[in-house]
Amino acid sequence: MVRRYPWKVILVLNTLVICYVFYQSQQSQPEPGHDRSRKRDATQTSANCSRLKSLISHSTLKILKKEVFFKSVRALQRCWIGKPSNHKLLQKNFQTCCNASYSLVMTQENTLMGQVIQYEPQNRKFRNVTESLHSLLPKKSPFEKPIKHCVVVGNGGILDSSFCGSKIDRADFVFRLNFPPMNRTEDVGTKTDLVYANPSILLSQFNSLRDSRTSFIAMVKKYDSSFILLPAFSFSGYTEVSFRTLYTMEDLDLKSKVVFFNPAYLRKLNAYWRLAGLRFRRLSSGLVMVSVAAEICEKVTLYGFWPYSEDLDGIWIPHHYFDNERPKPEFHSLPDEFYRYLQMHAQGSLRVHLGHC
Repeated sequence: MVRRYPWKVILVLNTLVICYVFYQSQQSQPEPGHDRSRKRDATQTSANCSRLKSLISHSTLKILKKEVFFKSVRALQRCWIGKPSNHKLLQKNFQTCCNASYSLVMTQENTLMGQVIQYEPQNRKFRNVTESLHSLLPKKSPFEKPIKHCVVVGNGGILDSSFCGSKIDRADFVFRLNFPPMNRTEDVGTKTDLVYANPSILLSQFNSLRDSRTSFIAMVKKYDSSFILLPAFSFSGYTEVSFRTLYTMEDLDLKSKVVFFNPAYLRKLNAYWRLAGLRFRRLSSGLVMVSVAAEICEKVTLYGFWPYSEDLDGIWIPHHYFDNERPKPEFHSLPDEFYRYLQMHAQGSLRVHLGHC
């Protein structure tokens, strides 16, 4: 029969193929109103994000219950949209108050021989700028040119198992805090351009560099050719150990370069945040570096900033990704500082990244 009527078989097969293709095309087509539904969902999501951002921007941490706050933080991670105009406004505010690009680091340009340095916060403590001190300072600020994308890496336990190292390393400039260990590179990365360090660490962990400096040198080598920023003129007890750190770098020809924090800049930054309503005994090193980055960088992302002992899923985490040593509660206002970061995140001025990458 096939041989006698081949055209009938071909016709039937063609009809089946056409019907099958038509059926499949109909299955892949959206149902009537599907596009409208998707657009409506997107509009609702945008509206929810706007309400959430408004809530964070115009409220305080104290009025939000913990459960509501954690849910809001998680939702904000999905809602973030960078707004360059808001970042520019934040940048301008810091430039007007503090001018980090010129004043952050003591230089031969902004610190003259014979000038009297007033310690911060020891306002009754002074030191004359001698010729020998002046010769230790760089000629100009290393931050005169704007930087495109900066990352500030906090030491929070939220970084543990985050696998954010590769993202951190892709930034143009990476700030780190208080001589962090670099043994979790898959989480914290390896790139380091500036380490802001509290000299108390040099006193407590390295005996003020008076004895063997082997462990200190091994640590600093992991920061490669970074700047080591020390507040040598905040407390009088920090001055000599800061000088000793600088001499150690020079004597051993290490790649890192020690620079001194300008106490005049710190006074201005303290005044800025107090005027903004933040209450604190001392600004944390994290907020200081976030403020610097917001001024000298065109785009800022924060990793490892989370002051709570539970992550966003309610699971216990250590205070630091390398230990659980907590700061003195009366010294810093870490939750309030974090809320300011979150407000800047909600406004699109900078990005706070939490959780896994």
